[in-house]
Amino acid sequence: MSDLDIDKLREEVNPVFTTAQSCLRINAEMGNRDAVKMMELLGISPELPKPESVGMTPGMMAFVVHKLRPGFNVMVETRFAASNRLILESGAAQVVDLPCGYTPRGVMLSRENIRYFGMDLPAVIDAVDPAVKAIIGENDKISYHAVDATNYTSLRSALDGASGKELLITTEGMLMYLTQSEVEEVFQNIRRLLLEFGGKWVTMDNELIRGQNDILRILVDGAPDEMAAIEKLAAGKMSKAAHAENSFFMEDKAAQFVESMGFELEKVPMYDYLPETLHSLEDLPQDLQNAARAAFKDVNFWVMKPKPAESLERVREAKDFRSAMKLTDGTLYVTVSGRLDTITAPELLAMYKETAEQGKITDIEIDMKNLDYISSAGLRVLLIMKKALPKEGQLQLTNMNETVTEIMETTGFDSVFC
Repeated sequence: MSDLDIDKLREEVNPVFTTAQSCLRINAEMGNRDAVKMMELLGISPELPKPESVGMTPGMMAFVVHKLRPGFNVMVETRFAASNRLILESGAAQVVDLPCGYTPRGVMLSRENIRYFGMDLPAVIDAVDPAVKAIIGENDKISYHAVDATNYTSLRSALDGASGKELLITTEGMLMYLTQSEVEEVFQNIRRLLLEFGGKWVTMDNELIRGQNDILRILVDGAPDEMAAIEKLAAGKMSKAAHAENSFFMEDKAAQFVESMGFELEKVPMYDYLPETLHSLEDLPQDLQNAARAAFKDVNFWVMKPKPAESLERVREAKDFRSAMKLTDGTLYVTVSGRLDTITAPELLAMYKETAEQGKITDIEIDMKNLDYISSAGLRVLLIMKKALPKEGQLQLTNMNETVTEIMETTGFDSVFC
C-alpha cells in the first residue's frame, strides 16, 4: 500500500486523531503565534465551512459562531493555557505529553529548557515532527514518538532518551475515548513509568466535559429552539469517535477507581491557573464572561502519584503483532498474534483490503489463539471487515483467550461476532 493509503487507513481505524486539527485552529485563533505557523506548515485552513456545506442555514451558523463556538473554544484555550502554567510552575524538568496532538506546547517548553516527549498516533506524529523542526530546527530538548497508550513497550521505548529526572505526564483529550479495559491498561502503564522514573500524572479529562456543559448552558440560555436544531443536526452526523464508557468518567466511581489502580489523588482547581484574559470570550458581554470564568471553579486537575509498589501487578507483555490471511472458496481464513492496537490495526486493515481485491469474500474466520490483546482500534477493524460481508455472510472468532474474551464481553462486541 502507498503511504497515502496507509494514512487513510490510520484515520479510518483511529478517527479521534482528526480532532488535533481543530484544537490547533483554536489555539491559532487565540493568538498563539506558534500555532499560526504550525497551521501554515500543516496546510490547515483557518476558514470556517460555508453553512450549506455542513447542512446549516445561515441562522444556525450564526448561532454556532456566536453562542456555541465560544463555549467550545474556551475549553481548548483554558485547557492549553492552564496546563502550560501548571507545568511551568511545577518545576518539571521532563514532560510527557500524551497525546500531544498538533499543539505547540513542545515548542514553548523546549524554549524554557524543559525536555519534552510528544506522543501520539502515527498519523499525528508524521505531520507534527517535521512541522516543529521547521519552526525551531533540530533541538535535543524535544522529540516526538508514535505510541499506543495501552502498549507499555511503545511508551517505554519512547523514553529511552529520558534522564534520571522525574516525569510530569499530562493527558488531555484521550481518556474519554477509551473502553474500560483500555483505560485500565493506560493507568497501569503510566504507573509503571512513574514507579521507574518518579513524578506525577496530571489530567482534567474527566471533569472537562462537565465544565464544558456548564459553560454551554450559560452561553446558550434563552435559545432553546436554535439549540434543538443544532442537536438534531448533530445527531445525524455522529462522529465515529464517540465517547466510551469507563470508570474514570463515572463521577461516583472515579476516585475509587484511581485508588484501585494504585494512585494517590490530589485535586487542584483549574481556576487557579487560568490566564488573566480569555480571548475566546472577549466578544461576549461582561456578565457572560464572568459567569463562564466562574464555571472553572468547579473543574479540577487530577494530580496522581503512584503508591509504592505493592501487589498491583496486571502486566500483560505481548509479542509483536503478526497476521496471515488465506482466501479459499470465498472464506477468508485469518490468524492474528500479539497486540492488535492503535499502532497495528491499520496493518491488519491494509492486508484485508489487499486480499479483498483478489477475490470475493463471503465469510471470515479469525483464529485468535495467539492474540494477546485487542483495543478499540482493533475492534473497529473487525467491524469494518464484518460490514463488508454480504448479508448472509458471517465473521467468526475462534480460540480467544481469557483476556480477549473479557474485552469482547466488556465492550459488548461478543454479541456482534460469532
